[in-house]
Amino acid sequence: MAISTTGAPHAGAPRPAQRPAGRVGSEEYHSAPLPPAQEAAVLYAANLVAPAEAILKGLTRDPASRTNKQPWLMLFDLFELTQNRTEYEALSLLYTVRFEQSPPAWAGGTEVASDPRRAQSRERKDFFALKPNALGELGPEIEKLVAFAEQMGTVRIDFGKVASITAAEAALLAAALQRLRRAGLPMWFNNADSLELVLRATFNEPPSDAVRSFWLLLFELYVLQGRSEPFEELGLEYAVAFEMSPPNWAVYVNTVAESAARVPAAPAAPEAPAAGFSLKGVVSTASQNQFADLAAHAASGTEIVVDMGKVLRIDFAAGAQFYEVVKAIQLAGKRVILSNLSELNAALLEAFGFNRHAILIRRKAN
Repeated sequence: MAISTTGAPHAGAPRPAQRPAGRVGSEEYHSAPLPPAQEAAVLYAANLVAPAEAILKGLTRDPASRTNKQPWLMLFDLFELTQNRTEYEALSLLYTVRFEQSPPAWAGGTEVASDPRRAQSRERKDFFALKPNALGELGPEIEKLVAFAEQMGTVRIDFGKVASITAAEAALLAAALQRLRRAGLPMWFNNADSLELVLRATFNEPPSDAVRSFWLLLFELYVLQGRSEPFEELGLEYAVAFEMSPPNWAVYVNTVAESAARVPAAPAAPEAPAAGFSLKGVVSTASQNQFADLAAHAASGTEIVVDMGKVLRIDFAAGAQFYEVVKAIQLAGKRVILSNLSELNAALLEAFGFNRHAILIRRKAN
């Protein structure tokens, strides 16, 4: 397996050039390449979306895998997670022709589950993908974001294309988000976790007014997402680093989401019994609490069912940790079932060798 951290795969042979350092399961990497679908899953786990997409697209065009639905279903997952509705619909047409059956239905992506507007048939028109302009600058785009949000009255901001940010841009974005928050404008966010990683990468720099702007932007993101515990933890780090008091916590209310929460939900159709434990969000090296909770839950029975349906991505760096947790539970005499897996996550877990210690169950395709 070869993974590039800098560029797209070579034309005609979508194989990246370098692999990330680490382990798959409890074993060292070997020179034998992974199957292409699993390689794409590992690339996505490393947050290398474009190379993963290139490999999967290549597989859907390969006559040798004409009857193999796996890369198609993985692409559907990828487009939904990245909110790429245009590519999703184009793939749906090709899937219908190829397999003579309906494609999976667009569900809006797990990240937008808190947005009550996802139930509406019309596509949201307040989506804004923040990304550098042709000159590589974010500043002008941040100004466009504010104007767009104020014009629309609501906004969903996608940070997935922000691979780097300067101190001045961080200060400008923090001020823009504060302005929208204080105006009471309803906001939702895609890929806020990836922006958090970009910001935290700057925290090792010596404290200065410039570096401080990165911290203040992260404080604002936590406020907007209602994440008080990470806010408090960041406050302690900030006080040590800058020898001053951190910003005060502020309450942000998304009025659209709050109103929707007050509306009684329609009776749900009968469902299969829920799994005993659920993992959520991006499973990363910061997911120690979820791993600890899973281990504690596993002490209560002999069959441990883990619902993976709300897992957006299993970060490559956390794969080995998650593997060791599952392995320890299985070696303690438990039967481990990882259920409701997306195709992307299932392929990744197979690449890590989870099927040696757990039963992997994919979610039902529509």
